[in-house]
Amino acid sequence: MKQHLRAIIIDDETNAREALINLLALICPEVEICGEAKNADLGIELIGKVKPNLVFLDIQMPGKTGFDLLASFEKVDFGVIFTTAYQEYAIRAFRFSAIDYLLKPIDPEELEAAVSKFKSQVASVNPQQLQILQEHLDPARSLRLVQRTRNDNQRIALPTAEGIHFVQMTDIIQCESLGSYTKFHLVKGPAIVVSRLLKEYEEILDNYYFFRVHQSNIINLEHIKRYVKGDGGQVWMSDNTEIEVSRRRKDEFLSLLSEFYVNSGKLK
Repeated sequence: MKQHLRAIIIDDETNAREALINLLALICPEVEICGEAKNADLGIELIGKVKPNLVFLDIQMPGKTGFDLLASFEKVDFGVIFTTAYQEYAIRAFRFSAIDYLLKPIDPEELEAAVSKFKSQVASVNPQQLQILQEHLDPARSLRLVQRTRNDNQRIALPTAEGIHFVQMTDIIQCESLGSYTKFHLVKGPAIVVSRLLKEYEEILDNYYFFRVHQSNIINLEHIKRYVKGDGGQVWMSDNTEIEVSRRRKDEFLSLLSEFYVNSGKLK
């Protein structure tokens, strides 16, 4: 028997609410829509009244945003799946924060996957995740990321079976592919293994000084101790590990490494 879920939809667009209701009825009949609201204030009132398990929440609404709505609760004890019309930089922002989202117009398969994931985890949104998401959804900031930027003071949320780890990007030495998993090697503490492909993190970290030097490794340029010339070459990292550089990635890597040293003031 499928797990029964009580859900509400908060979105200022009537058509968007109706489309989501129809999709849920077809694809996820175990989700009961107990109400809908067209703005954050009405949404806050509805949540207090209905006490849903799950909220489909639009980010951009007239007046208060979806973030403002969540901030009004001392404890967010319900699940949240964001719905958004953001396109260009939204995907990276949501992946940084490890928060579930649906891009409009909503894809049926993605909706089914998001609901299924929620049922398997049944977890509320962590305030730190929201903070990371807001930082990366800042339009002004996204424009600055046309070029690579330093990793300073940036965090990334890494979801594991034990929970979500919040890691400073400066503490990541390298990301290693383990098949369908990615292993994060850190400055302190044990490595963290995440059930996501290395390719996903290559896309997430693309605007920072991380580089995929090989099919199996993304390295943090801040942790390079030494580069040894060769066919592709090798890099020695701050934890004394040696990583091969692919021959076909060598030129791009050396160009980025030079840029990093110039921008960081470390060029001698």
